[in-house]
Parts: sequence; structure tokens; C-alpha cells
Amino acid sequence: MAEILTKNLNPKFKDKIVALTKGLEGKDLRYCFQCSTCTTVCPVRAVDDKYDPKKIVRAISLGMEDYFRENPKIPYSCNLCELCEKVCPQGINVGQICLTLRQLLVDEGKGPLPSHKMITDEEERVFDKDYILALPDPNSPECKRAFFPGCNLPGYSPSLAMATYDYLREKLPGTGIILRCCGAPYHGLGMHHNFEEKFVELEGEMVKLGATELIVPCPDCYRTLKRASPKFKVTPLWQVIAEQGIPETAKNGGGIFNLHDSCTARWEPELQENVRRIIKAAGHQVEELQYSGEMTRCCGMGGLIAPLDMFRLLSLGKLRVSESHRDMLTYCATCRENLAIHKPSLHVLDLLFNPNWKEDKAKRPNKPAVKTENQKQFRAQVLNKIGKH
Repeated sequence: MAEILTKNLNPKFKDKIVALTKGLEGKDLRYCFQCSTCTTVCPVRAVDDKYDPKKIVRAISLGMEDYFRENPKIPYSCNLCELCEKVCPQGINVGQICLTLRQLLVDEGKGPLPSHKMITDEEERVFDKDYILALPDPNSPECKRAFFPGCNLPGYSPSLAMATYDYLREKLPGTGIILRCCGAPYHGLGMHHNFEEKFVELEGEMVKLGATELIVPCPDCYRTLKRASPKFKVTPLWQVIAEQGIPETAKNGGGIFNLHDSCTARWEPELQENVRRIIKAAGHQVEELQYSGEMTRCCGMGGLIAPLDMFRLLSLGKLRVSESHRDMLTYCATCRENLAIHKPSLHVLDLLFNPNWKEDKAKRPNKPAVKTENQKQFRAQVLNKIGKH
């Protein structure tokens, strides 16, 4: 940590962070007694000893506000995976603290960082009028709910996204679709005003459709939207499939996988259990990783840290798959793509809707241009199927 000069300390900084994080995830940082438990389990710390969550809390407690202005990469290096809160004896969430620091940097014009331009450019694209879409189910007189595939599932596989939507329309007539980003990248970068603006737009789309429920496959979308306290119900896709049953064609079984729980689903035991029920119903087996369920590790993509240090990203992915002795399985498209850098990996939806999953598990992650083309292709498929009615 930088040299501490008392003349540069802000004695009110700690109280400022406490006030901004009050009512959010995690307990008051003033309860921290520097036990180092967070540092011990932190995945980022495991691959980069320059990052230390305990020291972040310590710097805030000392009033080192300028330290974060001079070293903005520190709060932007957190995976926001919240494992720290799970293991902390006081329940302190360093990820939420880092997110608050990011928001302060944005408010001061010091964030996001120049390397994040690729993310903000992508956000502008997926919020462009030529990409966003909101349509009711043309075969139903009313739109009770909407499917929200997000950005990454269509980017990973437009055919899986479409098969999932077809399944929902069959099982739950009156299911429309909303194609846009949930705003998680804006939120994660600390661009809270941008996120709030886009969230209000999403609420408006729901009102126009007359829908009161949003069904989401992505755990990051689910966490982001749920925590935004929407005026509509947010339901994980996995709950719907567990209740409605898997397609008969998916009951072919035979696979044994190590299941990676997304860190954004850490606090969702019912979601995690529904995923496991679905996998079992399809005749497959799960061998749990050492870090799973509420103790899961991030795949490496969390917190939008990739642009800052690609080597660290690769190291985090390698750390995660080091626990695995089987092919990897996950229910997050972003996680699937990052894990696939290191070993064969699948999305759970592959087991339900992709008859070629045995061959496709070896596919490398999509390059950005392919992801973009897949998203455009999915939008065109939706318009062709239901947009012309």
C-alpha cells in the first residue's frame, strides 16, 4: 500500500462509504477487525498478490480517499463475486465497497478507465434501436410475461436462445420477448446513472407489453434486475423448467460433469438446486467442485476486470478449472465461454436443446465478431418468427 501521509487523509471518507453502502449487500465496514479471511479466499488475490481486499477496507478506514483516486485500478480489479461476504465473520462485502468506489470515481470523472471503452462501446451497441426489441406472443390475446435472453446467451448460441423461447411459448402461452441488455455492465463499471436510465426503459417496455413477469436465463441478469427492485416479478428460467419439465428429447442422459455455479447465483440456493434437478432429470450426473454452491468461485469474468489484465483473467479461469476432473457444465453463457478456453465446457441449455452437445463441448469460445453476429442473427430469427404477425 502507498505511503500514508496524514495531511492527505480524509477523516470523513469512512463515514461517506458507510453511508453509501447502507442498506446494500454486506454489513458495515466499521465492523472489520482485519482478520484476513477475505484475503485468504479471494480468487483475484490468489492469482495477483498486488490485490488485497483487507487492505481496501483498511485504506478506507484510514481515510485514504486520494489513494483510490491515484490507484483507480484497485477497485476495478474486484470480481464482485461476493465470496468475501460469505466467509467474513462480520459479513462485510468488499465487492459492494469496490462497486461504491467505482461509482465515486465515475462521479469524479475518473472512471470507468480507458481500457473499459470496449465495454462501454458494446453497451451502446446493445442498447441501439436497431438491436433492442420487445414483442408479445402473437398466438395469445395477452402478454402475461416476457422472456429476457440478455446479451450473452444469444451471443453464445442463437439456436439455444430460440429453442428456449419456443419452449416457453409452448409451456406458457402469452410469453413475449424483450431483447436488450440488462444494464449489468453499466452497473458494474459504477455508471449508476446510465444503469438507472436503462432500467427505467426496461420497466417501460414491460408496461407497454402488459407483462408482469420477466423470465431470465442469465444469473447475472437475474441478480442485477432483482436487486434493482423492479415493479415486475423476475423469475429464473431454471425455476420455470423445473416446474414445467424438460423436453422429452432431452432425456438422453449419460454425461458426468463438474458443475460451475455462477458467482452471481451465490445467494440463490433454490436456483442452484433447480439447475441440478434439471440436469438429473435429463439423465446426467453432477460431481461437485470443491468450491460450489454458496462457496463458488468466479470463472474470472466477473466484475468486468478482463480489459485491465488479460493474463489475470486467464489465470482466474485456470484456477477455477483446476478443481475439475470432468468436462465443465454451467448455466451462465459468459462462464461457459471463459471456461471453454481451458477445457471442454457446456451450457446446461445445451443438454436440453442441442442434440450435438457431445461434439460441441469442445468448441472454443466465440470471438467478439462472432458473438455480435450471433446476436444479430437471433434478433432476425425472432422477427421472422413472430414479428411479422
